[in-house]
Amino acid sequence: MNQVRCECGYAARSDEEQQVVDEVLAHVRQDHPDLVGQVTPEVVRGWIELVPG
Repeated sequence: MNQVRCECGYAARSDEEQQVVDEVLAHVRQDHPDLVGQVTPEVVRGWIELVPG
């Protein structure tokens, strides 16, 4: 299971890496607009942790 946890408490989890990337980017646009442009798909991929599913 792929997971990214945001400092604000939000978590995106999925077996599909791209789904996590898409969810995190949507979260950034909605809740952290000041980071749009800095948080790229490549950055999000670097944040992904593998956790037991």
